[in-house]
Amino acid sequence: MTLTSRWRWAVVGVATVLVVGLLGAAFVLGRPGGGTPSTVARYAPANTVTYLELNETLPGDQHNLVAQFMSHFPGFADQAAFDTKLDETLQSIFDRNPAGVSWSDDVKPWFGGLIGIFGSTLAPASGTPRSMTVALLIKQDQRLALEAWLLPLMGSDWQQSTYQGSTIWSGQMHDSSERVNLTWSDEALVVSTRVEDLQAALDVRADRTPGLADDQFFVQQLGALHADRLGTFYFDGSSMAQTLYDQLSTALPSGDLADSLVSAVSVRVLGEVRADGDHLTITSRTTRGARSDRPATADLPPLPSNRSSTLAELAPKDALLYAEVRDVGQTISWIIAKGMTALPSASSGAPIDLSSLGNLLGSPPQEFFDFIVDASVSVSGTSAKPDFGLVASVDDMAIASARIEKVTALLQTLSQFGGGVTFTDEEHGAATVTVITFSAPGTQGSATTLAMSLSNGRLLLGTHDFVTNTLDRTRDQSLAARPEYQAALDAGGTSNAGVVFVDIAALRTAYEDMVPTDASGDYNLNAQPFLEPLSNVSVVSVTDGNTLVSHVFLYVK
Repeated sequence: MTLTSRWRWAVVGVATVLVVGLLGAAFVLGRPGGGTPSTVARYAPANTVTYLELNETLPGDQHNLVAQFMSHFPGFADQAAFDTKLDETLQSIFDRNPAGVSWSDDVKPWFGGLIGIFGSTLAPASGTPRSMTVALLIKQDQRLALEAWLLPLMGSDWQQSTYQGSTIWSGQMHDSSERVNLTWSDEALVVSTRVEDLQAALDVRADRTPGLADDQFFVQQLGALHADRLGTFYFDGSSMAQTLYDQLSTALPSGDLADSLVSAVSVRVLGEVRADGDHLTITSRTTRGARSDRPATADLPPLPSNRSSTLAELAPKDALLYAEVRDVGQTISWIIAKGMTALPSASSGAPIDLSSLGNLLGSPPQEFFDFIVDASVSVSGTSAKPDFGLVASVDDMAIASARIEKVTALLQTLSQFGGGVTFTDEEHGAATVTVITFSAPGTQGSATTLAMSLSNGRLLLGTHDFVTNTLDRTRDQSLAARPEYQAALDAGGTSNAGVVFVDIAALRTAYEDMVPTDASGDYNLNAQPFLEPLSNVSVVSVTDGNTLVSHVFLYVK
């Protein structure tokens, strides 16, 4: 019997369609208990690099909260009919495949609702299949239902082998060079692109080797998540960091700089997805250098501190994009210091003497920006006339003023040698605004201006309107007065390490004004109804010891 094209959707296709359906169509993900690895997680080996867990079952209050969230989207308005609509949505996705696999008839009878997808490498060697293993939970006592659907799809050209008492089926997809390997038990159907990965998964589940579920970082961080969550994701960057180190250690003149860059990449992330009625919450917990075969020796800067800020009170109320971060001067100082170690040595082999640059700046280069504490950037206006700029809080106005004047004086000196740069001071209330105009030699009407002001413990830099409007702005006219922004702060923490706000509704409106007429019909039918309910996406990050906890909130109107 020759393997038919139906096999494309038989196993790996089932997992793919379910992932797309659960994420894209219904935002429905999975549930293991807090701190307790799920059944499918117990197949993932200890060297797992990426792990994603999905499930169509909704635990605790999540069923009602997901139904409430989805009620804002087309087809899900009736929350009482949510389960029926979800089944219909999944069925419609399966109906689009060319093999005739049915959600209700072929998959739902045996599928236990939980999927684990994991791999041991992001970049396999050339000619090696990518590492991806899928574990699908089987409903209790429904193994026969799985076999009744699966066995008829397998042709006689498939090979069988036995590994530690388990039968492994290996075969090649029709009209494809890709080969898959699978096995099943009363508990789960496990499919992998590489037979060695499938064997490793079986070893882990049989407790012959340790797995991800035995890892202390994984278990401890899992315990910090909600028990009733909609999904789980994990990433280990240590192997990628080691590859990066191997590439950079000989290319960079400073081994310390290579260590620093690699240590910044060597992170482990564990997170969850939850529904909260009017928004989805994606929470990630990131720890640097949590596991690595090569101990990190780099002197990385500390994670940003948690504190409240009034910077959003200076941002425009109609901001399309806004981002706020802590300890900016400290981070800039670290970057400059590390960058200086990478400078080439003098001809004698000694490090280049940068004391003259320090004398010119009035301070060592790595200390020049240490007066900056927190900073924010925002973008508002229209595509024809955008307003954007930066606001930074400073901890010493005298030092900040002296260093800003030093930079301005240096730029004015350089401008005397050409370049079409002019400086003009203008008074705006009690503040002085320095307007820097850039114009290319020999051109007219193409000048670019940048404004700067230092006032009331704030450094402002941006378009002229941005700076002057910021100087005049009161809290009720600011982003801080918007309920959408405050809702994210209330949910993520007013004392935090950073905030990001994106006004999806305003960006969608701006985009729709630019959609060509010949494309508007398709957009209005297939995209706009699903984008229109979205309000904004906000990110609030909090430092928890040596872990950075980030909450992404996707709000509907």
